[in-house]
Amino acid sequence: MRTANDGLPFDIDDLDEDAGPGDVEIIQFLRPNGRRRRMLVDVGEELAAKAKGLIISAEELGTGKVSIFIRRKSDPEEAEHLDLAENGPGKNSPTEVLKRMIERYGTPPAETLLETRGDDEDE
Repeated sequence: MRTANDGLPFDIDDLDEDAGPGDVEIIQFLRPNGRRRRMLVDVGEELAAKAKGLIISAEELGTGKVSIFIRRKSDPEEAEHLDLAENGPGKNSPTEVLKRMIERYGTPPAETLLETRGDDEDE
């Protein structure tokens, strides 16, 4: 997760301008009162494309672990998926867990779907 160049959280109005091609937006719930902060996470361009249409949020738990929630914008909150991450580097870091969740629940880009279906529709 990263913050704006000035070290402060991204300005909500300028978040899209700061986003790179491999960034996804998450909503981070901050302790102690659950204040929301929009953040960017670099997951790579392929996964960022798969993350389109997803709502992603995260919060640090009292245990020190990070809970990550993910769902499609069209789904109700009850359809949200949850995974836990270690709050630090490694294969179970928040970014790595997020990447696995996007891979599992993300949507392939529309161009990919059209490419894989295009030849079959002509027959």
